[in-house]
Amino acid sequence: MSMSDEKRDALRVLAGLENGTLPPGQAAIVAQDLDPVLIYVIVAFLRAVHPASDPAASSVLERVVRLMSSGPALVRKHAEGERDPVSRWFESEYGYGDFRGRGPELIELIVDKLDS
Repeated sequence: MSMSDEKRDALRVLAGLENGTLPPGQAAIVAQDLDPVLIYVIVAFLRAVHPASDPAASSVLERVVRLMSSGPALVRKHAEGERDPVSRWFESEYGYGDFRGRGPELIELIVDKLDS
């Protein structure tokens, strides 16, 4: 998959889970082809900016749980992405909360780093 396709699909999954515009089953189908780092970053971002302590976040978190419950392959990719040097780099330089309301910028930053 080209990086532009990867970016487009990552943005689709992120927006779909955050806004409810993409059912978790469809999100899982799209996510299965994403780089593990993108899967990890999307899930970590949504968990950080929609904490369980915020009652308004319950629908977002429910969609994230349903995505991650869609199968063991996605869970493995998430774990792989968590261990990846790009994820470690991001988390040492930034906080997910820094990108609240700026999800597309987060995805662009990660895709650019993966591409370099």
